[in-house]
Amino acid sequence: MITWLQTFFLKHNKWLFGSLLIVIIVTFVLTIGPQSIFDGGGTQKRKTMRYYGYDLSSEADQQTLVRTAELSSYLHPELQIRRDQLTDYAYMRATALGLADQLGIPRPGRDDLSRFLESLEAFKNPETNEFSPEAYRSLVDAIEGSGRFPQGFLGMVLREDYRIYQVRNALSGPDYILPFETRIAFADSLTEYDVTLAHLSYDTFSPEIDLSEPALEQFFRQNPARYEIPETLLVTALQFKGAAYVDEVAEPTEGELEAYFAANKYLFQPRDSGEENPPEVLLSDVREDVVAEWKRVQARRLAAKKSEQFSVRLWQDSVALESPEYKSLVEDFSVVSVDIPPYSRELPLQTPAASAQLLQSMWVYANNPSRYFSDIGQAPDGAVLLVKRTLNEARMPEFSEVRETVVEDYRREEKRRLFAEKGAELRQAIQADLADTSFKERAESMGLEVEEVDPFIGNNLPPELRVASLWEQTQYMDAGEISPMVIQQDRGTFSYMERKEVPEIDTNSAEYREYISMRGAALSQSMGWARLREITDTGLATLFDSDR
Repeated sequence: MITWLQTFFLKHNKWLFGSLLIVIIVTFVLTIGPQSIFDGGGTQKRKTMRYYGYDLSSEADQQTLVRTAELSSYLHPELQIRRDQLTDYAYMRATALGLADQLGIPRPGRDDLSRFLESLEAFKNPETNEFSPEAYRSLVDAIEGSGRFPQGFLGMVLREDYRIYQVRNALSGPDYILPFETRIAFADSLTEYDVTLAHLSYDTFSPEIDLSEPALEQFFRQNPARYEIPETLLVTALQFKGAAYVDEVAEPTEGELEAYFAANKYLFQPRDSGEENPPEVLLSDVREDVVAEWKRVQARRLAAKKSEQFSVRLWQDSVALESPEYKSLVEDFSVVSVDIPPYSRELPLQTPAASAQLLQSMWVYANNPSRYFSDIGQAPDGAVLLVKRTLNEARMPEFSEVRETVVEDYRREEKRRLFAEKGAELRQAIQADLADTSFKERAESMGLEVEEVDPFIGNNLPPELRVASLWEQTQYMDAGEISPMVIQQDRGTFSYMERKEVPEIDTNSAEYREYISMRGAALSQSMGWARLREITDTGLATLFDSDR
Protein backbone atom coordinates (compact mmCIF):
# COMPACT_ATOMS: atom_id res chain seq x y z
CA MET A 1 0.00 0.00 0.00
CA ILE A 2 2.78 2.39 0.96
CA THR A 3 4.69 1.60 -2.27
CA TRP A 4 1.56 2.26 -4.35
CA LEU A 5 1.07 5.63 -2.63
CA GLN A 6 4.69 6.59 -3.30
CA THR A 7 4.35 5.68 -6.98
CA PHE A 8 1.05 7.54 -7.29
CA PHE A 9 2.38 10.79 -5.81
CA LEU A 10 5.61 10.62 -7.81
CA LYS A 11 3.69 10.23 -11.07
CA HIS A 12 0.82 12.63 -10.48
CA ASN A 13 2.04 15.13 -7.83
CA LYS A 14 5.66 15.91 -8.56
CA TRP A 15 4.99 19.55 -7.63
CA LEU A 16 4.00 18.40 -4.12
CA PHE A 17 7.22 16.48 -3.60
CA GLY A 18 9.20 19.37 -5.01
CA SER A 19 7.55 21.77 -2.54
CA LEU A 20 8.20 19.43 0.36
CA LEU A 21 11.84 19.12 -0.66
CA ILE A 22 12.23 22.92 -0.73
CA VAL A 23 10.63 23.24 2.73
CA ILE A 24 12.93 20.56 4.14
CA ILE A 25 16.05 22.19 2.67
CA VAL A 26 15.11 25.71 3.86
CA THR A 27 14.27 24.44 7.34
CA PHE A 28 17.58 22.57 7.50
CA VAL A 29 19.56 25.62 6.46
CA LEU A 30 17.83 27.90 8.91
CA THR A 31 18.21 25.58 11.87
CA ILE A 32 21.92 24.80 11.59
CA GLY A 33 25.00 26.91 11.97
CA PRO A 34 26.14 29.21 14.72
CA GLN A 35 23.08 31.43 14.91
CA SER A 36 19.79 29.68 14.11
CA ILE A 37 17.12 32.19 13.11
CA PHE A 38 14.53 30.07 14.92
CA ASP A 39 16.21 29.53 18.27
CA GLY A 40 19.42 31.63 18.13
CA GLY A 41 21.64 28.67 18.95
CA GLY A 42 21.99 25.98 16.30
CA THR A 43 24.78 23.56 17.06
CA GLN A 44 26.40 26.20 19.24
CA LYS A 45 23.33 26.76 21.38
CA ARG A 46 24.27 27.36 25.00
CA LYS A 47 23.54 24.48 27.34
CA THR A 48 20.60 25.12 29.61
CA MET A 49 21.21 25.04 33.37
CA ARG A 50 17.93 24.17 35.02
CA TYR A 51 17.65 25.12 38.67
CA TYR A 52 14.25 24.76 40.38
CA GLY A 53 12.36 25.84 37.27
CA TYR A 54 14.81 28.56 36.20
CA ASP A 55 17.44 28.42 33.46
CA LEU A 56 20.55 30.03 34.94
CA SER A 57 22.10 30.27 31.47
CA SER A 58 19.22 32.49 30.37
CA GLU A 59 19.71 36.22 30.81
CA ALA A 60 15.92 36.68 31.02
CA ASP A 61 15.61 34.19 33.88
CA GLN A 62 18.59 35.74 35.66
CA GLN A 63 16.96 39.18 35.43
CA THR A 64 13.68 37.80 36.78
CA LEU A 65 15.46 36.18 39.72
CA VAL A 66 17.35 39.34 40.63
CA ARG A 67 14.34 41.66 40.17
CA THR A 68 12.14 39.56 42.47
CA ALA A 69 15.00 39.41 44.98
CA GLU A 70 15.43 43.18 44.80
CA LEU A 71 11.75 43.81 45.51
CA SER A 72 11.74 41.20 48.29
CA SER A 73 14.70 42.92 49.94
CA TYR A 74 12.62 46.13 50.18
CA LEU A 75 9.92 44.15 52.00
CA HIS A 76 12.41 42.67 54.48
CA PRO A 77 14.71 45.45 55.70
CA GLU A 78 15.59 43.34 58.75
CA LEU A 79 17.59 41.02 56.44
CA GLN A 80 19.85 43.95 55.45
CA ILE A 81 20.39 42.62 51.92
CA ARG A 82 23.04 44.72 50.17
CA ARG A 83 23.02 45.21 46.40
CA ASP A 84 26.09 43.00 46.00
CA GLN A 85 24.20 40.21 47.82
CA LEU A 86 21.11 40.26 45.57
CA THR A 87 22.27 37.41 43.34
CA ASP A 88 22.93 35.12 46.32
CA TYR A 89 19.58 36.08 47.82
CA ALA A 90 17.90 35.42 44.45
CA TYR A 91 19.31 31.87 44.33
CA MET A 92 18.18 31.20 47.91
CA ARG A 93 14.67 32.37 47.03
CA ALA A 94 14.64 30.08 43.99
CA THR A 95 15.74 27.17 46.19
CA ALA A 96 13.07 27.92 48.80
CA LEU A 97 10.31 28.14 46.18
CA GLY A 98 11.46 24.85 44.67
CA LEU A 99 11.35 23.24 48.13
CA ALA A 100 7.91 24.74 48.70
CA ASP A 101 6.71 22.91 45.58
CA GLN A 102 8.29 19.66 46.77
CA LEU A 103 6.79 20.02 50.26
CA GLY A 104 3.37 20.85 48.83
CA ILE A 105 3.13 24.26 50.48
CA PRO A 106 0.13 25.94 48.83
CA ARG A 107 -0.14 29.54 47.73
CA PRO A 108 -1.61 31.75 50.45
CA GLY A 109 -5.30 32.57 50.56
CA ARG A 110 -6.45 36.15 51.02
CA ASP A 111 -6.55 35.90 54.84
CA ASP A 112 -3.17 34.15 55.02
CA LEU A 113 -1.59 36.78 52.79
CA SER A 114 -3.16 39.59 54.81
CA ARG A 115 -1.78 38.23 58.10
CA PHE A 116 1.65 37.71 56.53
CA LEU A 117 1.68 41.20 55.07
CA GLU A 118 0.84 42.73 58.47
CA SER A 119 3.75 40.85 60.06
CA LEU A 120 6.41 42.33 57.75
CA GLU A 121 8.89 44.74 59.30
CA ALA A 122 8.65 47.06 56.28
CA PHE A 123 5.02 47.84 57.10
CA LYS A 124 5.36 48.37 60.85
CA ASN A 125 5.38 51.57 62.86
CA PRO A 126 8.90 51.71 64.40
CA GLU A 127 7.54 53.21 67.63
CA THR A 128 4.70 50.75 68.28
CA ASN A 129 6.09 47.79 66.28
CA GLU A 130 2.57 47.26 64.92
CA PHE A 131 1.24 47.22 61.37
CA SER A 132 0.90 50.74 59.97
CA PRO A 133 -1.46 51.35 57.02
CA GLU A 134 0.44 54.57 56.34
CA ALA A 135 3.78 52.77 56.12
CA TYR A 136 2.19 50.15 53.87
CA ARG A 137 0.68 52.72 51.51
CA SER A 138 3.87 54.78 51.43
CA LEU A 139 6.09 51.83 50.47
CA VAL A 140 3.61 50.44 47.94
CA ASP A 141 3.30 53.86 46.29
CA ALA A 142 7.10 54.18 46.16
CA ILE A 143 7.46 50.73 44.58
CA GLU A 144 4.69 51.19 42.04
CA GLY A 145 5.79 54.73 41.24
CA SER A 146 9.41 53.74 40.64
CA GLY A 147 8.59 52.26 37.25
CA ARG A 148 11.05 49.41 37.89
CA PHE A 149 8.45 46.71 38.41
CA PRO A 150 5.46 45.78 36.22
CA GLN A 151 1.91 45.82 37.53
CA GLY A 152 1.13 42.84 39.75
CA PHE A 153 4.82 42.20 40.51
CA LEU A 154 4.46 43.20 44.16
CA GLY A 155 1.60 40.78 44.76
CA MET A 156 3.55 37.95 43.13
CA VAL A 157 6.62 38.59 45.31
CA LEU A 158 4.49 38.76 48.47
CA ARG A 159 2.94 35.39 47.66
CA GLU A 160 6.39 33.94 47.00
CA ASP A 161 7.76 35.36 50.26
CA TYR A 162 4.84 33.83 52.17
CA ARG A 163 5.78 30.37 50.87
CA ILE A 164 9.50 31.03 51.48
CA TYR A 165 8.64 31.94 55.09
CA GLN A 166 6.90 28.56 55.49
CA VAL A 167 9.98 26.78 54.12
CA ARG A 168 12.24 28.65 56.52
CA ASN A 169 10.06 27.58 59.43
CA ALA A 170 10.08 23.98 58.22
CA LEU A 171 13.88 24.01 57.94
CA SER A 172 14.48 25.75 61.26
CA GLY A 173 13.15 22.92 63.44
CA PRO A 174 13.67 22.71 67.20
CA ASP A 175 17.02 23.95 68.43
CA TYR A 176 18.36 23.60 71.97
CA ILE A 177 20.05 26.57 73.62
CA LEU A 178 22.52 25.83 76.42
CA PRO A 179 21.43 27.56 79.67
CA PHE A 180 24.85 29.02 80.44
CA GLU A 181 25.05 30.54 76.92
CA THR A 182 21.68 32.19 77.47
CA ARG A 183 22.74 33.61 80.85
CA ILE A 184 25.93 35.03 79.34
CA ALA A 185 24.08 36.57 76.41
CA PHE A 186 21.42 38.06 78.73
CA ALA A 187 24.12 39.49 81.01
CA ASP A 188 25.93 40.98 78.00
CA SER A 189 22.73 42.73 76.92
CA LEU A 190 22.55 44.50 80.32
CA THR A 191 26.26 45.14 80.93
CA GLU A 192 27.32 48.81 81.25
CA TYR A 193 30.41 49.88 79.34
CA ASP A 194 32.61 52.98 79.44
CA VAL A 195 35.22 52.94 76.69
CA THR A 196 37.89 55.40 75.50
CA LEU A 197 39.53 55.20 72.09
CA ALA A 198 42.96 56.31 70.87
CA HIS A 199 43.92 56.63 67.21
CA LEU A 200 47.26 56.43 65.40
CA SER A 201 47.24 58.08 61.98
CA TYR A 202 48.29 55.81 59.12
CA ASP A 203 48.69 58.65 56.64
CA THR A 204 51.28 60.50 58.72
CA PHE A 205 53.17 57.32 59.65
CA SER A 206 56.41 57.48 57.64
CA PRO A 207 58.83 54.69 58.56
CA GLU A 208 62.12 54.08 56.82
CA ILE A 209 61.69 51.24 54.33
CA ASP A 210 64.55 49.21 52.87
CA LEU A 211 64.18 49.47 49.09
CA SER A 212 67.42 47.66 48.23
CA GLU A 213 67.47 45.42 45.17
CA PRO A 214 67.90 42.18 47.19
CA ALA A 215 64.84 43.02 49.32
CA LEU A 216 62.74 43.88 46.27
CA GLU A 217 63.77 40.78 44.33
CA GLN A 218 63.07 38.56 47.32
CA PHE A 219 59.57 40.08 47.63
CA PHE A 220 59.07 39.49 43.89
CA ARG A 221 60.05 35.81 44.19
CA GLN A 222 57.85 35.28 47.25
CA ASN A 223 54.75 36.69 45.51
CA PRO A 224 54.73 35.24 41.99
CA ALA A 225 50.91 35.20 41.71
CA ARG A 226 50.86 39.00 42.01
CA TYR A 227 52.99 39.57 38.94
CA GLU A 228 52.07 36.76 36.58
CA ILE A 229 50.73 38.26 33.36
CA PRO A 230 47.45 36.42 32.79
CA GLU A 231 46.23 34.83 29.60
CA THR A 232 44.77 37.55 27.38
CA LEU A 233 42.55 37.57 24.32
CA LEU A 234 42.77 39.97 21.39
CA VAL A 235 39.54 40.30 19.40
CA THR A 236 38.04 42.54 16.75
CA ALA A 237 34.46 43.79 16.92
CA LEU A 238 32.59 43.58 13.62
CA GLN A 239 29.93 46.26 13.88
CA PHE A 240 26.78 46.11 11.78
CA LYS A 241 25.52 49.68 12.00
CA GLY A 242 22.09 50.76 10.88
CA ALA A 243 23.54 53.83 9.17
CA ALA A 244 25.22 51.55 6.63
CA TYR A 245 21.90 50.11 5.49
CA VAL A 246 19.60 53.16 5.42
CA ASP A 247 19.72 53.25 1.61
CA GLU A 248 18.38 49.68 1.48
CA VAL A 249 15.24 50.61 3.46
CA ALA A 250 12.16 51.12 1.30
CA GLU A 251 10.01 54.21 1.71
CA PRO A 252 7.31 53.75 4.37
CA THR A 253 3.65 53.43 3.42
CA GLU A 254 1.28 56.07 4.72
CA GLY A 255 -0.16 53.59 7.20
CA GLU A 256 3.26 52.66 8.57
CA LEU A 257 4.21 56.33 8.91
CA GLU A 258 1.00 57.26 10.71
CA ALA A 259 1.28 54.31 13.09
CA TYR A 260 4.91 55.14 13.92
CA PHE A 261 4.11 58.82 14.48
CA ALA A 262 1.16 57.97 16.75
CA ALA A 263 3.30 55.67 18.89
CA ASN A 264 6.29 58.05 19.10
CA LYS A 265 4.73 61.49 18.90
CA TYR A 266 6.69 62.65 21.96
CA LEU A 267 9.93 62.41 19.94
CA PHE A 268 8.79 65.17 17.63
CA GLN A 269 7.40 67.65 20.13
CA PRO A 270 9.27 71.00 20.27
CA ARG A 271 11.34 71.37 23.42
CA ASP A 272 11.81 74.46 25.54
CA SER A 273 9.38 76.46 23.42
CA GLY A 274 8.45 78.61 26.42
CA GLU A 275 4.74 78.29 25.70
CA GLU A 276 2.44 77.06 28.47
CA ASN A 277 0.17 75.20 26.04
CA PRO A 278 2.13 74.62 22.83
CA PRO A 279 0.04 73.65 19.79
CA GLU A 280 -0.25 69.96 18.95
CA VAL A 281 2.29 68.79 16.39
CA LEU A 282 0.77 67.14 13.31
CA LEU A 283 2.39 64.56 11.07
CA SER A 284 2.34 67.05 8.19
CA ASP A 285 4.46 69.46 10.25
CA VAL A 286 7.31 67.01 10.84
CA ARG A 287 6.85 64.51 8.05
CA GLU A 288 10.49 64.55 6.89
CA ASP A 289 11.77 64.01 10.44
CA VAL A 290 9.34 61.12 11.00
CA VAL A 291 10.37 59.45 7.74
CA ALA A 292 14.05 59.80 8.64
CA GLU A 293 13.53 58.39 12.15
CA TRP A 294 11.38 55.52 10.83
CA LYS A 295 14.13 54.63 8.35
CA ARG A 296 16.75 54.70 11.08
CA VAL A 297 14.72 52.23 13.13
CA GLN A 298 14.22 49.94 10.13
CA ALA A 299 17.92 50.20 9.28
CA ARG A 300 18.87 49.05 12.81
CA ARG A 301 16.61 46.01 12.41
CA LEU A 302 18.11 45.34 9.00
CA ALA A 303 21.59 45.55 10.55
CA ALA A 304 20.64 42.79 12.98
CA LYS A 305 19.43 40.60 10.09
CA LYS A 306 22.62 41.32 8.17
CA SER A 307 24.70 40.16 11.14
CA GLU A 308 22.76 36.87 11.19
CA GLN A 309 23.33 36.37 7.47
CA PHE A 310 27.03 37.16 7.87
CA SER A 311 27.39 34.70 10.75
CA VAL A 312 25.61 31.95 8.80
CA ARG A 313 27.93 32.51 5.83
CA LEU A 314 31.03 32.23 8.04
CA TRP A 315 29.72 28.99 9.51
CA GLN A 316 28.30 27.24 6.44
CA ASP A 317 31.12 28.16 4.07
CA SER A 318 33.86 27.53 6.68
CA VAL A 319 35.32 30.94 5.89
CA ALA A 320 38.84 31.30 7.31
CA LEU A 321 39.79 34.48 9.14
CA GLU A 322 41.58 37.02 6.91
CA SER A 323 41.02 34.85 3.86
CA PRO A 324 39.97 36.58 0.60
CA GLU A 325 36.44 35.24 1.19
CA TYR A 326 36.39 36.76 4.67
CA LYS A 327 37.59 40.15 3.45
CA SER A 328 35.05 40.09 0.66
CA LEU A 329 32.22 39.36 3.11
CA VAL A 330 33.31 42.20 5.37
CA GLU A 331 33.23 44.57 2.43
CA ASP A 332 29.96 43.25 0.99
CA PHE A 333 28.15 43.60 4.33
CA SER A 334 29.56 47.12 5.01
CA VAL A 335 31.06 45.94 8.30
CA VAL A 336 33.02 48.34 10.52
CA SER A 337 35.99 46.60 12.20
CA VAL A 338 37.17 47.85 15.60
CA ASP A 339 40.21 46.27 17.29
CA ILE A 340 39.70 45.81 21.04
CA PRO A 341 42.65 45.92 23.50
CA PRO A 342 43.75 42.56 24.97
CA TYR A 343 41.77 41.49 28.05
CA SER A 344 41.89 38.65 30.56
CA ARG A 345 39.26 36.39 32.06
CA GLU A 346 39.57 38.03 35.48
CA LEU A 347 39.33 41.64 34.34
CA PRO A 348 36.24 42.25 32.17
CA LEU A 349 36.82 45.03 29.69
CA GLN A 350 34.55 48.07 29.46
CA THR A 351 34.36 49.36 25.90
CA PRO A 352 31.59 50.91 23.78
CA ALA A 353 32.51 48.55 20.94
CA ALA A 354 30.92 45.49 22.63
CA SER A 355 29.28 44.52 25.90
CA ALA A 356 31.36 42.98 28.69
CA GLN A 357 29.12 39.91 28.56
CA LEU A 358 29.82 39.35 24.85
CA LEU A 359 33.56 39.86 25.40
CA GLN A 360 33.60 37.30 28.20
CA SER A 361 31.67 34.82 26.06
CA MET A 362 34.61 34.72 23.63
CA TRP A 363 36.63 32.77 26.20
CA VAL A 364 34.43 29.77 25.38
CA TYR A 365 36.07 29.72 21.93
CA ALA A 366 39.55 30.78 23.05
CA ASN A 367 41.03 27.31 22.45
CA ASN A 368 38.58 26.19 19.77
CA PRO A 369 40.39 26.00 16.41
CA SER A 370 37.15 25.48 14.47
CA ARG A 371 35.30 28.52 15.84
CA TYR A 372 36.81 31.98 15.89
CA PHE A 373 33.66 34.17 16.08
CA SER A 374 31.12 34.88 18.78
CA ASP A 375 27.37 34.77 18.91
CA ILE A 376 25.64 37.95 17.80
CA GLY A 377 25.39 40.73 20.36
CA GLN A 378 23.00 43.62 20.43
CA ALA A 379 24.24 47.18 19.96
CA PRO A 380 22.40 50.51 20.27
CA ASP A 381 22.79 51.12 16.54
CA GLY A 382 22.50 47.54 15.25
CA ALA A 383 24.47 44.42 16.09
CA VAL A 384 28.02 43.30 16.77
CA LEU A 385 30.02 40.12 16.21
CA LEU A 386 33.44 39.37 17.70
CA VAL A 387 36.26 37.51 15.95
CA LYS A 388 39.27 36.10 17.78
CA ARG A 389 42.65 37.40 16.67
CA THR A 390 45.22 36.18 19.15
CA LEU A 391 45.34 34.23 22.41
CA ASN A 392 48.33 35.28 24.49
CA GLU A 393 49.34 32.63 27.01
CA ALA A 394 49.98 33.50 30.64
CA ARG A 395 53.61 34.12 31.51
CA MET A 396 55.84 35.12 34.40
CA PRO A 397 57.63 38.41 33.62
CA GLU A 398 61.21 39.21 34.48
CA PHE A 399 61.76 41.31 37.59
CA SER A 400 62.97 44.24 35.47
CA GLU A 401 59.63 44.33 33.59
CA VAL A 402 57.58 44.91 36.72
CA ARG A 403 60.11 46.56 39.01
CA GLU A 404 58.08 49.77 39.49
CA THR A 405 54.99 47.78 40.48
CA VAL A 406 57.06 45.66 42.88
CA VAL A 407 58.45 48.81 44.52
CA GLU A 408 54.94 50.18 45.14
CA ASP A 409 53.62 46.86 46.44
CA TYR A 410 56.62 46.29 48.67
CA ARG A 411 56.50 49.84 50.04
CA ARG A 412 52.78 49.42 50.84
CA GLU A 413 53.19 45.99 52.47
CA GLU A 414 56.20 47.06 54.53
CA LYS A 415 54.47 50.22 55.77
CA ARG A 416 51.48 48.17 56.89
CA ARG A 417 53.73 45.61 58.63
CA LEU A 418 55.74 48.29 60.41
CA PHE A 419 52.53 50.10 61.34
CA ALA A 420 51.27 46.94 63.06
CA GLU A 421 54.60 46.60 64.87
CA LYS A 422 54.39 50.22 66.01
CA GLY A 423 50.90 49.56 67.34
CA ALA A 424 52.08 46.59 69.37
CA GLU A 425 54.92 48.69 70.86
CA LEU A 426 52.57 51.56 71.79
CA ARG A 427 50.06 49.22 73.43
CA GLN A 428 52.74 47.62 75.54
CA ALA A 429 54.18 51.02 76.56
CA ILE A 430 50.80 52.50 77.52
CA GLN A 431 49.74 49.40 79.48
CA ALA A 432 53.00 49.49 81.47
CA ASP A 433 52.43 53.13 82.61
CA LEU A 434 48.70 52.92 83.54
CA ALA A 435 49.48 52.44 87.21
CA ASP A 436 50.90 55.98 87.37
CA THR A 437 48.75 57.86 84.84
CA SER A 438 45.44 57.72 82.99
CA PHE A 439 45.01 56.13 79.59
CA LYS A 440 44.07 59.47 78.06
CA GLU A 441 47.15 61.29 79.36
CA ARG A 442 49.56 58.52 78.37
CA ALA A 443 48.07 58.12 74.89
CA GLU A 444 48.18 61.87 74.22
CA SER A 445 51.79 62.03 75.39
CA MET A 446 52.64 59.47 72.69
CA GLY A 447 51.01 61.54 69.96
CA LEU A 448 47.75 59.57 69.74
CA GLU A 449 44.39 61.23 69.15
CA VAL A 450 42.07 60.37 72.06
CA GLU A 451 38.30 60.00 71.54
CA GLU A 452 35.96 59.65 74.53
CA VAL A 453 32.86 57.53 73.85
CA ASP A 454 29.56 58.02 75.68
CA PRO A 455 28.82 55.18 78.15
CA PHE A 456 26.36 52.60 76.80
CA ILE A 457 24.53 49.41 77.76
CA GLY A 458 24.61 46.00 76.08
CA ASN A 459 24.80 45.88 72.32
CA ASN A 460 23.57 49.46 71.84
CA LEU A 461 26.91 50.30 70.32
CA PRO A 462 27.83 53.90 69.58
CA PRO A 463 28.93 54.53 65.98
CA GLU A 464 32.57 54.79 67.04
CA LEU A 465 32.64 51.06 67.92
CA ARG A 466 30.86 49.77 64.82
CA VAL A 467 33.94 49.80 62.64
CA ALA A 468 36.01 46.82 61.53
CA SER A 469 36.50 44.31 64.37
CA LEU A 470 36.87 46.92 67.09
CA TRP A 471 33.97 45.75 69.24
CA GLU A 472 35.07 42.13 68.89
CA GLN A 473 38.41 43.13 70.39
CA THR A 474 36.76 45.21 73.11
CA GLN A 475 33.68 43.37 74.32
CA TYR A 476 35.32 40.74 76.50
CA MET A 477 38.05 42.92 78.04
CA ASP A 478 38.02 43.70 81.75
CA ALA A 479 38.29 47.21 83.15
CA GLY A 480 41.82 48.59 82.79
CA GLU A 481 42.70 46.58 79.68
CA ILE A 482 43.75 47.85 76.24
CA SER A 483 42.80 46.12 73.01
CA PRO A 484 45.29 45.29 70.25
CA MET A 485 45.39 47.99 67.59
CA VAL A 486 42.65 47.52 64.97
CA ILE A 487 43.81 48.83 61.58
CA GLN A 488 41.28 50.66 59.46
CA GLN A 489 41.86 52.48 56.18
CA ASP A 490 43.47 55.65 57.48
CA ARG A 491 44.31 54.88 61.10
CA GLY A 492 44.86 52.29 63.79
CA THR A 493 42.61 52.32 66.87
CA PHE A 494 43.09 51.14 70.46
CA SER A 495 40.14 50.76 72.81
CA TYR A 496 40.52 51.06 76.57
CA MET A 497 37.94 49.69 79.01
CA GLU A 498 37.48 52.43 81.60
CA ARG A 499 34.56 50.72 83.37
CA LYS A 500 32.56 47.52 82.96
CA GLU A 501 29.68 46.54 85.23
CA VAL A 502 28.12 43.12 84.72
CA PRO A 503 24.74 42.77 86.50
CA GLU A 504 23.59 39.84 88.64
CA ILE A 505 21.10 37.70 86.71
CA ASP A 506 17.84 36.41 88.21
CA THR A 507 16.96 33.39 86.07
CA ASN A 508 13.43 33.37 87.53
CA SER A 509 12.56 36.90 86.45
CA ALA A 510 9.95 37.66 83.80
CA GLU A 511 12.56 39.61 81.81
CA TYR A 512 14.84 36.58 81.66
CA ARG A 513 12.05 34.22 80.55
CA GLU A 514 11.00 36.70 77.83
CA TYR A 515 14.60 36.93 76.66
CA ILE A 516 14.82 33.13 76.39
CA SER A 517 11.68 33.10 74.25
CA MET A 518 12.92 35.86 71.91
CA ARG A 519 16.38 34.30 71.60
CA GLY A 520 14.92 30.92 70.76
CA ALA A 521 12.70 32.37 68.04
CA ALA A 522 15.60 34.34 66.54
CA LEU A 523 17.91 31.32 66.62
CA SER A 524 15.25 29.15 65.00
CA GLN A 525 14.82 31.62 62.13
CA SER A 526 18.56 31.94 61.69
CA MET A 527 18.91 28.14 61.52
CA GLY A 528 16.25 28.11 58.79
CA TRP A 529 18.30 30.55 56.71
CA ALA A 530 21.53 28.62 57.41
CA ARG A 531 20.04 25.33 56.24
CA LEU A 532 18.54 27.01 53.18
CA ARG A 533 21.99 28.41 52.38
CA GLU A 534 23.51 24.90 52.67
CA ILE A 535 20.91 23.45 50.30
CA THR A 536 21.45 26.30 47.83
CA ASP A 537 25.25 25.99 47.86
CA THR A 538 25.06 22.22 47.38
CA GLY A 539 22.52 22.53 44.56
CA LEU A 540 24.48 25.18 42.69
CA ALA A 541 27.77 23.32 43.12
CA THR A 542 26.21 20.15 41.69
CA LEU A 543 24.67 22.10 38.80
CA PHE A 544 27.90 23.87 37.82
CA ASP A 545 30.00 20.69 38.23
CA SER A 546 27.67 18.82 35.87
CA ASP A 547 27.99 21.65 33.31
CA ARG A 548 31.75 21.32 33.02
